[in-house]
Amino acid sequence: MRIMRNLLTVIAAMALSASAHAVNCDGDSLVKVTVTNPAGARKAVPVVLAVRGNYASAEVKLNGVAIPCQLDDLNDDGIYDELAFLTDMDKKEKQEFSVTFYKDNCVKQAENRTYGYLGIRDRSEKNQKHQRITSVTFPKDTNPYNYIFPHGAVMENDMVGFRVYADHRQSLDYYGHRNYKMDIAETAFYTTQEQRDKGYGEDVLYTGSTYGCGALHGWDGKKSVMFENVRNRTQTVVTEGPVRTILDITNKAWQPYEGCKPVDIRTRYILYYGHRDVEVQVKFSRPVADIPLSTGIVDIVEGSTEFSDKAGLRGDWGRACAGNNPKVYDTITVGLGIYVPKQYYKADSHFTDGKEHLPNQAYVQVVGTDTDNMHYWFTCTCDIETFGFKDKDAWFKYLKEWKKEMEKPVCIK
Repeated sequence: MRIMRNLLTVIAAMALSASAHAVNCDGDSLVKVTVTNPAGARKAVPVVLAVRGNYASAEVKLNGVAIPCQLDDLNDDGIYDELAFLTDMDKKEKQEFSVTFYKDNCVKQAENRTYGYLGIRDRSEKNQKHQRITSVTFPKDTNPYNYIFPHGAVMENDMVGFRVYADHRQSLDYYGHRNYKMDIAETAFYTTQEQRDKGYGEDVLYTGSTYGCGALHGWDGKKSVMFENVRNRTQTVVTEGPVRTILDITNKAWQPYEGCKPVDIRTRYILYYGHRDVEVQVKFSRPVADIPLSTGIVDIVEGSTEFSDKAGLRGDWGRACAGNNPKVYDTITVGLGIYVPKQYYKADSHFTDGKEHLPNQAYVQVVGTDTDNMHYWFTCTCDIETFGFKDKDAWFKYLKEWKKEMEKPVCIK
């Protein structure tokens, strides 16, 4: 049943993308890849291989049958860096894949099942034609919020959608789906009533001056520290395809507090097909033991119920209204969740900006790292989904299962 997809859709390769398995090849090359599942059945397991060599295409087969795969150029140098594919696995199952790399572009890529978008707003009153771009950089004294369409870079699969606001907040806004269907290319996050009636999704969350669902900020002990004090900010749509879409958000020379040695920070968001969760990989230009960090989820306020295991997993469930404007947006039940691995998790906290008439408050995960990198995940649901969760108990149960699955990644040889 398709509803089981929610219970089994998890990221199983916990650190795989950050330290992908290397493949060294000189010509057209066949590689055997064995994936072993140490736990229960799971769906859409990401398998990511780091590729060393200049290849134009690749083919992945399981039991002699080709499955969708995706070659990605992560640094825009014209050479593919990683190969990604997805697989469903039964309990304790072992699968063997044949992966063939070709110098020629002889393998047609499968249809895109993820979507990434960034645009420059056309401000004409009639026949607006927003220009699609792949990357944009703004100096710190510029507010690009009203010039980027739709206010920031977008990523989507057929279960969830997100945009990362282009201003200093860089909060993540959540777009809920009614059915298994990508539709942000048509709605641009601004769904009409006619589209709602036809089963399209819509913006379901008010992020305000918070993390939204899962942004990374600094931390001053009481509230989050955003990205006002930077040299510049860059948003990039790195890739989209049949397997995943990737967004990079880069802040140059960030100084979260006075006297802090400047640091560059790249936050990478990876959304796989078949997942309602997003993997977040953070890379700093130096070790950042001196910088308190935080992430979290917006405290939805209206009927909000919180869950935390006090060990890196946190969630909430409540009624949200996008734009904080019930005259324009419906009030929708939303569930959010975030998981930070134990090596980065420090403590739970909570903050509010003091504006009591707005839901500008958040459930906080205080985090940090002694190295130049860290990673974590966030996830979400809403009650307009025809494939979602019926109540907070079901959602919190899912979050616990989600964490357990991530703590038992598949083994790749």
